[in-house]
Amino acid sequence: MANRVLVVHPSPTAVAEIKDVLREQAQCDAAHTEADALKRLGEIEYSVVIVDAKPPLDAGRLVEETGAAQPDAFVVVMTPDAEEGRELDHSMPGKVFRFLAGPDQRWQLTGIVAEGLRLQKLERDQKELIKKLSLEYGKLQKREKLLDVVVKERTRELQVAYESLKAASRQALLGLAEAIEAKDPYTKGHCGRTAVYAMALGREARLSEADLEVLEFGAFLHDIGKIGVKDAVLLKPGALDDEEWKHMKIHPVVGYQIASQLDMLKPMIACIRSHHERWDGTGYPDKLKSEDIPLLARIVCIADAYDAMATDRPYKRAIPVDECKKILTRQAGPQFDPSLVDLFISRGIMESFS
Repeated sequence: MANRVLVVHPSPTAVAEIKDVLREQAQCDAAHTEADALKRLGEIEYSVVIVDAKPPLDAGRLVEETGAAQPDAFVVVMTPDAEEGRELDHSMPGKVFRFLAGPDQRWQLTGIVAEGLRLQKLERDQKELIKKLSLEYGKLQKREKLLDVVVKERTRELQVAYESLKAASRQALLGLAEAIEAKDPYTKGHCGRTAVYAMALGREARLSEADLEVLEFGAFLHDIGKIGVKDAVLLKPGALDDEEWKHMKIHPVVGYQIASQLDMLKPMIACIRSHHERWDGTGYPDKLKSEDIPLLARIVCIADAYDAMATDRPYKRAIPVDECKKILTRQAGPQFDPSLVDLFISRGIMESFS
């Protein structure tokens, strides 16, 4: 079963594109129907099975049949929407990766399939090693330490593979955020700059390394809910009217709905849902007040607001740093956490990146 991949997709064009992406990694077989896929799963062993989640295919059935026929296979389910296919994660725990991307993101399959092949090979090697060692256990009683070292090393390699797969998953999600940001050319780079400012403030606030990691991705993905905002509102080159502003305010809740369905995004939910809450309790969507607002969301709120002020927009020029300081100081208390504003200004964070 050396690097063989089954691509299950109703479109011959899509299959050809995926084969082309993976041509240097593996031998790819194609199946355009469920019947053809099930027939191939019964006849040939595959390291990786890539399944399109959209009709006319029944992705749930295909994942279930793959788990029954080839429990060692690694399954990649291609879905353009976080809501679709989330129940598939429970069909083959640890073996199903939902690839959240459309056709223009298929290039990312290279890294995902590479890690899937590596993970699958490591698991197969570990099983074979344990089987051999078990057969020879009687002869190797005096060498238990060696067995322990070997198994631990294989376990460590598996952990590294899992971490690499998580990194590939993060890359796919950041790609989604970039795609959303690309809808509005005037705010290109906003999420990245917000993450930079937030991380600088987070370090000054002495956050732990674990919290800083969550903050970085939470700041980068804070506007992920804008995927649900109409282009006519998102791209309007001027101030929004009342109805448009009401519609724009849905994006933290839409972002929350997306994040709540993806385990990797769940730690970042506070940044995504609460970055427009205000210290005085008049923000949205939940009207949280002061320290009831999660700390990471309070940090993102300041970073987000500063970048909005300090960059050019089609309907306004960038505000100078000194004027930004005055606005932040004036809004410390009504809008922002006063102690965090003090850190942001007194530690020269704005000057560091101006």
